[in-house]
Amino acid sequence: MYLALVTESLLAILRNNYFPKMTFRSLIFIVPILGYSQNLTVSEIVHKGNTITKDYIISREIQHGKGMPLDSTIAEEDKNRLLNLGIFADVKWRAIPLENMTFRLEYQIIENDDFFGGRFLGAALPAYDEKTGWSFSGGGFLKNFRGRNEQIGIGFSVGGFNTIALAYMNPWITGDHVSFGSDLVKNKYDHPFLDYNIDIKSFEMNIGRYFGYQRKTSLGFEIEEFQFFSDTSFSKYQYFAPQGSFAYDTRDLYDNPRKGILLREMFFSRFDLNGKLENNITWIQSFSIYKQLSKSSNEKPWILAWGVKMQMNIGIKDQRFISAMGSGNTIRGFGYPNRITYNNADESYRFGFNNYHTSIELRRIIIPRRVIAERYEFGATIAGFVDYGAATQGEFSSLADSKGLMSTGISFQFEGPWPSIIRIDYGWGFYDGKRKDSAMHLEIGHKI
Repeated sequence: MYLALVTESLLAILRNNYFPKMTFRSLIFIVPILGYSQNLTVSEIVHKGNTITKDYIISREIQHGKGMPLDSTIAEEDKNRLLNLGIFADVKWRAIPLENMTFRLEYQIIENDDFFGGRFLGAALPAYDEKTGWSFSGGGFLKNFRGRNEQIGIGFSVGGFNTIALAYMNPWITGDHVSFGSDLVKNKYDHPFLDYNIDIKSFEMNIGRYFGYQRKTSLGFEIEEFQFFSDTSFSKYQYFAPQGSFAYDTRDLYDNPRKGILLREMFFSRFDLNGKLENNITWIQSFSIYKQLSKSSNEKPWILAWGVKMQMNIGIKDQRFISAMGSGNTIRGFGYPNRITYNNADESYRFGFNNYHTSIELRRIIIPRRVIAERYEFGATIAGFVDYGAATQGEFSSLADSKGLMSTGISFQFEGPWPSIIRIDYGWGFYDGKRKDSAMHLEIGHKI
C-alpha cells in the first residue's frame, strides 16, 4: 500500500511538471529510472541567471560533459568552481529528467548585477592597519569588468599609510588558462619599528598558468625603488626583483574551505641595480589542510584547519628588511611591535630574517552561506585557535634553538561580497611560559 502511494505521488509530480501525457503504463519506464538512474546520461547542459557575465566565462568552468552519466560529484565541483570565481552570490544545480530518458543539467546563477555596491565598490573611508595605524582611504575596485571576470582597481590613502595604486587582473586572459596581472604603486609610510621613513615606487607584472584545476604556476618581476630616510640619514636603492610561485590546491571553496589542502611555494629576490647592497632571495613555503568533522550534509559543520608557513632569507641580512612576529597574520595575541619594542633587548625574540609559524583552528559555521536581497552573499563562522612560531636573526637552522611565541584565542569570520572574508581575532600571547600580551586584530582573509 505504501509503495503504491509513493508511486502514485511520484507519477503525479512527473506528470504535472515534466510529462503531461504520462499514463500509468509509463511505470514500465519509471522503474528503471528509479533503479538505475546512475546510468542515465546528460544530453543538455545549460546555465541561467547571468545578466552581466559572459556565457563562456561560465561554460569554461563546467567540467561535466554531455553524453556521460549524471555525476553529482562533478556537478558539485562545477558549482564550487563557479563560486570560487568570486563574482557570484550563489550557484545551484539540478538535474531535470527529459522525455527521452536523459537529463538536462542546469546551473542556476545568482549574480549581483548592480553596478554600485555590486560589481563596483568605491568609497572614501577611514581604514586601519596594524603596521601603520589609521589612514583615510579612497578609490574604487571593479570586479567582473566587461562581464569577463577581469578586475580593475584604483585607490589612494593618506595618513599612517600614503599610497596611490593602479591594478589590473585577468585570471584567464587567453583560452588556455593563462592569467595576467599588473600593478603600479607608490607607497610612503613611517616604518613601524625602525627609525626610518620609507618611500617605495614599484611596477609589477605576473603571468600564470593553470595545469588542470589544482596546479598553478606564476612567473613575473617587479621593478622597485626604495628610499629610506630619517632626520640624519638618506639612502636610495633600485632593484630588479624576479619572482615566481607554485600552488597545489584541492580546497572545495576558497572563501570558507571545508575540505582539501593548499600547498604554496613562492620566491622573490632583489638584485640591486646599482650594486649598493648584496643580492637577496626570499623563499616562502606554506601548507594548509582542512577537514570537516561533521557529516557532509550538515549545513553548520565543525571544521578543523591547520597550517604552517616558513620564510627563509638567503643572502644579505640588512635590518631594513627584517620582519617581526606578532600580528593578525603571524602570531595573534601580540600587538604589532613599535620602535620601543625593537630597541628592547628583552623583545629581540620577535624579530628575524628567518621565521616559521603554525596555527590550528577549530571552526564552526554558525550562519551558512546565504543570499540576502536576492544578490548579496553572507555567512558567519566562529573559531578557537592556537598559534605558535619563532624567528631568528641568524641562519634558518638556528630556529631549532629559538624559543617560540604562542597564543590562543577566539576568531569571528564574516563572509560577504566586499571583501570576501572579514576576520576579527582576539588572542592572548605567551613567551617562555609567561603571558606577555593580548591584542585584537582586524584582518581581511583567513589566517589559515
